[in-house]
Amino acid sequence: MSRAILILGASLDQLFMIESAHEMGLQTVVIDGNAKAPGLAKATWSKDIDFSHIVEVIAYVDELIDDGVNLQGVATMGSDVPHLLAAISSYYGWPGPSVKTAAIATDKFLMKECFSEMGIAVPHYAEIKQQNEINTCWQQWGCSAVVIKPVSEAGSRGVRVIHEVEQIEPAYLAARSQSRNNRVILEEYIDGPQISTETIVYRDQYFHPGFADRVYEYQGNFFPNIMENGGWQPSQLSSKKREAICELIELAAQAIGIHDGVMKGDCVWSEKYDKPMIIEVAARLSGGDFSASLVPLAHDVNYVKTVLALSLGDEPDLKALKPTREKVAANRYFFLPEGTLQAIEGLDDALLIPSVKKIEINYALGEQVVPLEHHGQRVGVFVVCDDDAHAVQAVIDHVYQILKFTVNGKVLSGDPRFYGG
Repeated sequence: MSRAILILGASLDQLFMIESAHEMGLQTVVIDGNAKAPGLAKATWSKDIDFSHIVEVIAYVDELIDDGVNLQGVATMGSDVPHLLAAISSYYGWPGPSVKTAAIATDKFLMKECFSEMGIAVPHYAEIKQQNEINTCWQQWGCSAVVIKPVSEAGSRGVRVIHEVEQIEPAYLAARSQSRNNRVILEEYIDGPQISTETIVYRDQYFHPGFADRVYEYQGNFFPNIMENGGWQPSQLSSKKREAICELIELAAQAIGIHDGVMKGDCVWSEKYDKPMIIEVAARLSGGDFSASLVPLAHDVNYVKTVLALSLGDEPDLKALKPTREKVAANRYFFLPEGTLQAIEGLDDALLIPSVKKIEINYALGEQVVPLEHHGQRVGVFVVCDDDAHAVQAVIDHVYQILKFTVNGKVLSGDPRFYGG
């Protein structure tokens, strides 16, 4: 029987992994607590199980194995659950992250401690147990701003930047409210270009197919939240700076114990310190469009297949990680205020533009747009690919001009420049 792989999650974030597995000739077993998740219908076998319930997951997998399903590995993308991958892979003897790696990768304070001990550059940081500690740390560090965030959450949940003393209390309360264990971490805010990386590790060899400039434009419109508005692949940083970031990422992978697998990195080139620093890493593939759209479109590289091979214990095709084309790809998001989404105009026209490769809207007509507090609440996304950055930027601007949303009777573009205005 064909080999099968267990995939945790069936949301839009996991669709590309499911499709990539099928292209490799694999069968898929997909589980998700949402019975309406689109990936369930695309899987060879599926069940609506909350994959955080390990006992239920193992019972279902055992049932399939008893029925002859040739399951040989587990993987995910877009879900920050290396601890679940570690538990499941360890139980069945499949490849996967270690329990130690998972623990470090899902605890931002433990991660910073690990990196600091290894001499890996990170911003000043401290775990905050009482609100009055924030101003004390801030004064000691002598920086213009600080960032507070939950220790264990992802997707910018509970993350706020603090510029003034008066902002401390609401930011602290917001971070605590989003933390599953009431633990929060304070960090020095680092000015400079931010970079997302995705690194494949095979037998302690490092490959960096994903290396994108992150876009944080018009942040004043989202204050006090920090809201990313997409990215550019490939990066426009100099080769010297890219090499320095890759070296830092490789040290981080060693520090958290990734010898075979994947690591997502969030880095910043500090203008103050004139060197790269790690904000945080994750022992997983990113969600969104990074590995599913930007890198495949720009370079014709599908490293999700490489991760699937590693998850099965196979020797990956490392040559497939080398770009075979050089285009520019970018994704951008739509941002809307709270209210009822009443109409969308211009969508068909935007999709007719050859360089527009994808448009997704996360709300149906008549649904209520929620207040914007974290990345998961962005209204939609679009992806553009063309020969150079100037052509891509022109199309981005055009899409924001022609696509119009009506919210509570007001016609809006979704462009971050006008959010909150």
